[in-house]
Amino acid sequence: MENFNEWLHKKPWKAKRSDVIRFWNSLRPGLPIIPKPVPKEHKGTRFDQDGIRVTGSPDFINGVVSRLKDMLQYYDNPNTKLDVEYRQVETKQGEPHAKPIYVFYIHVVEAGGRISKIKLPKIPKPKKG
Repeated sequence: MENFNEWLHKKPWKAKRSDVIRFWNSLRPGLPIIPKPVPKEHKGTRFDQDGIRVTGSPDFINGVVSRLKDMLQYYDNPNTKLDVEYRQVETKQGEPHAKPIYVFYIHVVEAGGRISKIKLPKIPKPKKG
């Protein structure tokens, strides 16, 4: 049995890289994406809720999001609403980063929750050159 000090300083679970790759490779393609909706009365951070965050360049984000079209079933649904956000990330001082960084979030929320109207995002176009 572990003592209090061992329990207090126990590190959270983390898989090894090789285990992650083996697990990922073993997954059957096309598994359904079934998020548990965020309760309509939920307040604060959604870090502990089912959701998707994709970061990086617009080309990368667009490629990943194009593979998540199953999530669109929650957009036109009487029981759920789709809460999405696609934006450029600013520094803590509110200025753009030297190299533009973008983020895309998706959460499914129970209908009747506090959701702003969903606007289709203006997709940033990569600079040529």
